[in-house]
Amino acid sequence: MRTEIARKLGLFCFLLIVVPAFSQSPAAKSGPDDASQVAGVWRGNSTCMVKDSPCHDEVNVYRISTIAGKPGLLLVIAGKIVDGKEIVMGSGEWKYDAQKHTLEWEISGGGVLKLTVDGNKMEGALTVRGTLYRRISLKKEK
Repeated sequence: MRTEIARKLGLFCFLLIVVPAFSQSPAAKSGPDDASQVAGVWRGNSTCMVKDSPCHDEVNVYRISTIAGKPGLLLVIAGKIVDGKEIVMGSGEWKYDAQKHTLEWEISGGGVLKLTVDGNKMEGALTVRGTLYRRISLKKEK
């Protein structure tokens, strides 16, 4: 059970890298194009908050795109940089709340990755069963 949880948390950490960001501040008016404003490449860091776990601090890359015919969802491809090379850790459809400027992905086993976009910055966390597991901070590439 512990190995399975560690494996899932590892995957979740990788997927955190794929967090979409919103180019409008939360105070800005939301509109139908908000999701397209989040699309792009986001880079930053994720910091492990649970010491003595399989989690490690990482440099992340999130590649976010809109999904035709699926409003409210964004495709996120999460990766990390290892030895100067980008390694894709996973991908999935994330819920995007245009009014709250949040991107969220629920992970089986009780994990939730939630990011908030503020202009060209995106910050958030991965929580697992109520425990803060990882903090994430990303900036959108121009």
